[in-house]
Amino acid sequence: MKKIIALLLTLALFATLLAIPAMAEETHSFDFPGVGVTLEIPQAYGETIGIANSTSGEELGYNNGWYYMEVSYLAMTRDEYNDFMSMDEFTEEDIAVYHASTGYLFMILSVAPTTNIEELIAYLETLGMTLDKNYLTEIGQADGYTFYQYINEQDTSLFRPEFAEEFNALQAMVPEITATAKFYAPVNPFAEMIGKPLSFTTTDIDGNPITSEELFGQHEITMLNLWTSTCHFCIEELPDLEEINGRLAGKDCAIVGLLYDGFDPDAVAAAKEIMESAGVTYTMILPPENADDLFIVDGFPTSFFVNREDVVVGEPVVGKLVDIYEPAIDSLLSAGTADMEKPAGVTARGVGGKSLADKGVSSNDAGMYRIIVLDEKGSPVEKAAIQFCSETECMLGKTDAEGMATFEVPEGSYTVHVLKVPEGYEKDSTEYTVPATYSDLSIVLKLS
Repeated sequence: MKKIIALLLTLALFATLLAIPAMAEETHSFDFPGVGVTLEIPQAYGETIGIANSTSGEELGYNNGWYYMEVSYLAMTRDEYNDFMSMDEFTEEDIAVYHASTGYLFMILSVAPTTNIEELIAYLETLGMTLDKNYLTEIGQADGYTFYQYINEQDTSLFRPEFAEEFNALQAMVPEITATAKFYAPVNPFAEMIGKPLSFTTTDIDGNPITSEELFGQHEITMLNLWTSTCHFCIEELPDLEEINGRLAGKDCAIVGLLYDGFDPDAVAAAKEIMESAGVTYTMILPPENADDLFIVDGFPTSFFVNREDVVVGEPVVGKLVDIYEPAIDSLLSAGTADMEKPAGVTARGVGGKSLADKGVSSNDAGMYRIIVLDEKGSPVEKAAIQFCSETECMLGKTDAEGMATFEVPEGSYTVHVLKVPEGYEKDSTEYTVPATYSDLSIVLKLS
């Protein structure tokens, strides 16, 4: 129990924490699109001695189909918390005090239709963490996703009495909160970035001008790591990033850091000292003027993956997840997205182009969408990279020896684009659409 709480506490320290505000009404509606739930939070949660916080909704692991949000409680007054956060740096003892002052009122987990709660439990066990099923209760389903409530028996013995009493009173309200919850498929917060090119001009941390084309054109995949000079977990992972960057050179990949608070000269000076102490030698850039328009950022660190054509590929990694970075890059390389070209007519759903809604489409009863890629002779095309997009997220697939890529998702409106074709075939920049029923889409590639 303590291990899973410790994991989520660590995540919460770098996730976007939302202090629950004072409310005039008896309840207030809070939406958590990253996990797919809307909750009615009681007024008491905004009128506390301690601090009730919630995360905006995060993914557990990387691209696994597991999402969570939690409402935590900090057994400190707001003045005590402000004093704590104003410290220049945190010692292990400081972190221990924070841990001892934190409790979790409840969590909600959503599990995609392509996986299940048992697989999530097994994944956490590989990390040495335990998710006790005795504290899990299924509370809803929507769009193929299953939602669970997780309430632990919190040890409040280290809390001061007034905080312990308040925590227990707030936790007693949880069943009523989740009983009125509304559920829907989680919304990918990065959907508008994936598949789109990044274009900017900036300088490196020493003031030398540099363009995005120069940065990303040098490598198959560049991991762009956004961090700040005041982010404890960002700083903590810098030596690991330096080590990873050394290994990536053999794969023609690299790490580039982006100091997101680099608009401030004091932050730049502090970052240079931090980099020197951590032994960082990889390229470090300052934020371009349009950084807020270019990047969707909910917390730090956040790492995006960009190919040599400046296109954002795959899912970003949010948080200090050092063990995820290299496998994510390897997955992108094997999926053939590293050398996809910039899409023409980019839209929020992916790439633009003409719609062929009724051409080459037939219904199926397989419970999935099947994209079949053939050549002009009717032979299957293997290793074509397929992008499959809903209105909120894009998935990547690769055709097998039968020329088929499958997507097990709820029925709905989706667009399809061939991101990469094997050698010997002409590129296909068409945007295809499939109907709101399970179907097969056949795409014919021309020989080059």
